[in-house]
Amino acid sequence: MKQNEFYLPILDKVTIYDYSLYKCPFEIDFSSKLNIIYGTNGIGKSTLLMIILFSIIGPYKGTTKTQMRLEKRRDSRPLYDQDFFKDRMTEVSENAKVVSEFHVNKNNYKVTHSLFDGRLLEVVVNDALLPGKIGKYKDYETKYFKNNDDSYKSYLIYNYQTSLSTTTLLPGGINTLINMIQDVMLFDEDRSLTFWNMNLQELIIGKYIVDASYYEQFCTQKLNTKAAESAYKKSSETHNFMLKFLKREKDRLKEEGLDTSNIDLTIELNTLQNEIENLNEKIKEERLVYERKNSDLLQLTNKEEKLKEKNIELNDKWYNNILPDSYNNYYKKFSPKMLSDVCPICGNKHSFDLKTEQCIICKEKIHIEKNVDILKLDIERSDNSNKLVKIRNEILLLKNEINEISSTIASFRKQISDKNARINKIQVYLNPDNSNDVDEQRLARAQQDRDIALQKMNSEKLKENQMRKKIEETLAQNFDVFRKSFINYAISFFGEEYKVNLKLPISDINESDDDNILQDLMISFILNEKRRDDCYMLSESQRIFTDFAFRFSILTTYHNKSFFICETPDSTLDMFHEKNAVNTFKRYIDSGNSLIITANARKSSLISNLYKAFSKKDVNVVDLTEMSIYSMKNNFTFDTYLREES
Repeated sequence: MKQNEFYLPILDKVTIYDYSLYKCPFEIDFSSKLNIIYGTNGIGKSTLLMIILFSIIGPYKGTTKTQMRLEKRRDSRPLYDQDFFKDRMTEVSENAKVVSEFHVNKNNYKVTHSLFDGRLLEVVVNDALLPGKIGKYKDYETKYFKNNDDSYKSYLIYNYQTSLSTTTLLPGGINTLINMIQDVMLFDEDRSLTFWNMNLQELIIGKYIVDASYYEQFCTQKLNTKAAESAYKKSSETHNFMLKFLKREKDRLKEEGLDTSNIDLTIELNTLQNEIENLNEKIKEERLVYERKNSDLLQLTNKEEKLKEKNIELNDKWYNNILPDSYNNYYKKFSPKMLSDVCPICGNKHSFDLKTEQCIICKEKIHIEKNVDILKLDIERSDNSNKLVKIRNEILLLKNEINEISSTIASFRKQISDKNARINKIQVYLNPDNSNDVDEQRLARAQQDRDIALQKMNSEKLKENQMRKKIEETLAQNFDVFRKSFINYAISFFGEEYKVNLKLPISDINESDDDNILQDLMISFILNEKRRDDCYMLSESQRIFTDFAFRFSILTTYHNKSFFICETPDSTLDMFHEKNAVNTFKRYIDSGNSLIITANARKSSLISNLYKAFSKKDVNVVDLTEMSIYSMKNNFTFDTYLREES
């Protein structure tokens, strides 16, 4: 995967017309470096950001969602309500619109959207008008995903999205662009974290680091697996329904005094098969627990070895540096048993009062070296020994739990073996091939359908797992460039005294008959040599920094320039972290990217220092205290804010 081979929209200008929340026409000429949107609370900063993004991609608020119903795929792209922006007008105008001018790759776009009903009104690419039917996004999406015909291709929306997909070269086309803008290029006040979102991480990393076309095939295969699982569930439910029906029929025949032995055996046969299936599921669950506990045991064993090495080191320091050379050999030999209240000579139980400055045999005072802090060393030895005892107890407990799991699995396998033996006997007795019982034949067919569906499901799962393994291999091969970029950004945020890293968890997983679950494809964040698989293992500032480093790495590693929108980052950072954030934001901008940042009217060195870090020609300030109708009487402008900060 080559670096910087994909393109994202770069904002040049946005103009808002007849939108009563702001003084219109409201023009924003974006700087290629720093853009500050300033205003007090409730003045319209968040709405302005949403209008900016809407002007590029339309009313999408998330990536494509896929569901499987009745073995069929149902796709949808979530949309904001078509009245979303209209409801924010103080005076409704049907002429309210936003015109966005931006460039992608070598193409210039001028796109007009209605702020009254959300329609795409006009698209001009390189001074040429794109053709297409003007319509609402909701109607277009319905036609697009029903896929009954090609009528959706007549829409201007289709031609616009096709043009963007061709120009950006993004893997996954317009869906990836929506995902990038909503989940990577925008960090809003909700503080939604992309890094720890398994689905987003899989989507972004999967499409960029591995081969994009192969990843799309993998996504399709996952849907095939879901469809097969749905089909199996349906056939299994049908089979179980027929089994219940046979039980009721058996009761009816009994009441009539007829022989029900064959039905009894048929019911037992199917019950046994269901029980075996349940036992196999339980074995899978137990094996997952076994693997996890085995991994924990390995970690504890490593800790035990380190503590044992530390014990040896401390004891050597004690014996060699404190006690006289002629005495420490005796001390080493006899003291361990004496400390355990056992006489080293006769082996009887006995209480010994050992003191460092007295001989353990005759109690005479001995010469002690004074170049070592005895008290400190004693405490260190005691602490290390206590830790070692604790670890050994944990290891013993874990080993017992693992043995119990092994016994449980063995018991389940024994039950399966016994049930299979019983099934063989029943099948020999029933000889279904010669059976004339219609109900039994129907049940046999239902069972056959279920077995075929099960085979199909297992086959699709196998294909998915094989593709996943290939993706894992590609991910491992191409991961290093992205990892280095992340480390550089993370250290810039955290500070040089921190140790940060990214790791692919797949390298830590032991091979087993059951393939790794999907989340094993994800990457983990390591801070100061400890994995942080949950965002709550970090402080709020650390969570934000990790997420920013992840986003910036995606934007700068794989794209030729980008922009990043950040809402009020200073609201959660202290002064120390603000300084690091300024330096990192500046680094992102100096790499050829554009930053759009919002600022509240509060004391914060982040905004003022970021503003001072660039020449005035490279900074564009959008002062909503001058443009929003909600602040006409508010004189606390951005210039006033800067003077207050100074």
